[in-house]
Amino acid sequence: MTATLESIVSDLHGLAAPKLMKVSHYIHMLSSSDENASRRRAAILATAGCMAGKEGEDFESAVRETADRIDAHE
Repeated sequence: MTATLESIVSDLHGLAAPKLMKVSHYIHMLSSSDENASRRRAAILATAGCMAGKEGEDFESAVRETADRIDAHE
């Protein structure tokens, strides 16, 4: 594991600043992916089933009726 990290750090030393920024963003994305997945799951659980039954059916019908229309005044 140590050899792998040393190799990566060695490669990083040769990168230009813009590429280092890309690497940094990628590493942060990887390290926070579990946290992001957990937040997405919580959001889905909090909102799932909010429009069940007749309310959900009415909403779906309204969306389907207006989804293909373009209102030139908006």
